[in-house]
Amino acid sequence: MMFTLHFDCRDIKTRDDFYQQLCQQYPAYSSFGYNLDGLWDWLTGELPLPLTCHFHGLNPQQLKAGQPLAAIFAVLHEAQAEQRDLYHIVVDYDGDVEE
Repeated sequence: MMFTLHFDCRDIKTRDDFYQQLCQQYPAYSSFGYNLDGLWDWLTGELPLPLTCHFHGLNPQQLKAGQPLAAIFAVLHEAQAEQRDLYHIVVDYDGDVEE
């Protein structure tokens, strides 16, 4: 069974906004801390796999260097590169879906 998370990117202005949405769906994450190292540890050691992350309403500007989601996506893509069959990232850009 695939574990699925949904993120409303229209409500993500800071990294904390992302982590709050994550904790609402997986409360045990809060023990890892709101940082990229904690996200990596959670993705690669604690999380039920396989995982699908849906990002709804993403504005491409949110992935530019220095934006809160840019580093989070980098961590997700790094985990995906290590085990592609276990991590799936689905992005909805204003109605278009990209995987």
